[in-house]
Amino acid sequence: MIKLTRLNGEVIYLNYFQIQYVVSIPESKVMMVNGDYYLVKDTVEHILQKVTEFLHSAVAFETKIM
Repeated sequence: MIKLTRLNGEVIYLNYFQIQYVVSIPESKVMMVNGDYYLVKDTVEHILQKVTEFLHSAVAFETKIM
């Protein structure tokens, strides 16, 4: 889940895997796969950073020395 802020200041958490695309119009429009969309204050770059952080936290690589 990524944390975003709607235009009215409400905090929402979206499932990254349900996001279809993000458009800057000048606010950011997050389109979901079910057709719903959210207008948020966060920039597209900030959303991409949040997604990257989420993916890095979801995948852990372990180095083993043999």
